[in-house]
Amino acid sequence: MTVVTIEDATVLTPNVEHKNFTQTDIIIPKGTELQGEVKLINGLRKGEPFQYRLFYTKDNQIIYTNKIKPNKMETTEIKLGIDGDKPLVIDLPKITKDRNALYGAVLGAVAGFAYTNYKGKDAKTKLVYTLGGAVLGLVAGRLVTKRKDITIKK
Repeated sequence: MTVVTIEDATVLTPNVEHKNFTQTDIIIPKGTELQGEVKLINGLRKGEPFQYRLFYTKDNQIIYTNKIKPNKMETTEIKLGIDGDKPLVIDLPKITKDRNALYGAVLGAVAGFAYTNYKGKDAKTKLVYTLGGAVLGLVAGRLVTKRKDITIKK
């Protein structure tokens, strides 16, 4: 992974006795491009268990991840198929909020309330029919919704 420092980063050294990290006098200047990987390290912070998110450079220097940002987006081209030469188009479904369930719940609640109001029932019965209508409308709205699957085209 290639990253760039967004501010001066102090190199850390492990403190085995206290299970944490201490700062050294070595400073990596802002704008330096580094190679390495992000690691999660379990340790202690103020005597409590803590998980450190650190960047280990190829030169075995350790810095905090809040001092870096990815240099560039690395892309990988994946070729599927028998021969592996023809690229495929993959359509992913749009992830949107499902409003059909919400509309169904509102309409069910209104219908339940309207029915009990028309029949002249008491407040407790109105509440039960309103909540029951909302639940039925919610279920009906979810059943009506059709979700798209991932499609792959050659």
